[in-house]
Amino acid sequence: MTYLEYKPKAPLAGWVKTLWYVRTPGMVSTLQRVLPNGDTQIVINLAHAHCHGVLRSGERFLQAPSLLVGLQHGYQTIDLADTEEMVGVVFAPGGQRRFFAEPATDLCGEETDLESLLGKDAATLRERLMEIAGPQFKFAVLESFLRGRLGAASLHPAVRSMLLEIRRHATACSLADASRATGLSDRRVRDLFREEIGVSPKWFLRILRFQRAVQQLHQGTELPWAELALECGYYDQSHFANEFYEFSGISPTAYSRLERPWANHLVL
Repeated sequence: MTYLEYKPKAPLAGWVKTLWYVRTPGMVSTLQRVLPNGDTQIVINLAHAHCHGVLRSGERFLQAPSLLVGLQHGYQTIDLADTEEMVGVVFAPGGQRRFFAEPATDLCGEETDLESLLGKDAATLRERLMEIAGPQFKFAVLESFLRGRLGAASLHPAVRSMLLEIRRHATACSLADASRATGLSDRRVRDLFREEIGVSPKWFLRILRFQRAVQQLHQGTELPWAELALECGYYDQSHFANEFYEFSGISPTAYSRLERPWANHLVL
């Protein structure tokens, strides 16, 4: 497997986390469980003119080859069949606002055909990425495309302030204090946050805490669960176990035992 990342420069930096490229010839197991990480991203299949979707019932269906995958509320199952070569764009929280007019709430939890958002530009971009050889050149094509679509929309100051506080104090964040510091009502802050990020501040904070635990477990932490729970901002071990199960569908112990190509991808 070949996996590469590229951090775009200004003016994309701050709005786009990373561009990625993956090539997996001869993949044997294609079903994976993907855990929520708070990201919105573009996924483009360069190997075939479709992607495979999987419903919670297990039913599979064909999707467009280029998708905008919104922030996910919980885990999802993906089928990587026919995806031997892919590229993608991971946006910073709210970063998609600079490139797409749709409210984040409309994109959240969805996998939207990129053509429905970009029109013919989606197919043109994919064709260009397929034509040019080499991951670094593909990154250059993606970066140029994103620069060309960079709009004027920005994050509301209250949303930016809330994001900053949640990131700084993910393990001990007082959302009430952070909201009050914006000078707006709690309801107004929640509405703005949902519109621009896709979920409420509380839900986003829960995802970040969950991700803190996931990264620790993926790196093989030897902390007892009770200590890990407190370090990640949970009240106790029970709170940690319940939250982990809600977002992943499995226990922390089960997570530790599963094959993982990446922290948030579990081979099924």
